[in-house]
Amino acid sequence: MRTHVLEEDSMIIEFDSPYQTRNQLEKLFKVSPATIYRWIKEGNFPKPVRLGANMVRWKASDIETWIIQKEVAA
Repeated sequence: MRTHVLEEDSMIIEFDSPYQTRNQLEKLFKVSPATIYRWIKEGNFPKPVRLGANMVRWKASDIETWIIQKEVAA
């Protein structure tokens, strides 16, 4: 299994899986589920991948790209 690592200044974010849960993203960004879904609706956050009838995940690579784009735009 490949570990995804993203360095932000002095902070390192490690993804131990190619897919992340909403709960993991909530903790990472310190936001509510409503905020994540609002960002998606506004086109400001990667869309999730449906892996099953009741299983939604986000690709770690999409999240990494999103963070990098936010850093560049800041």
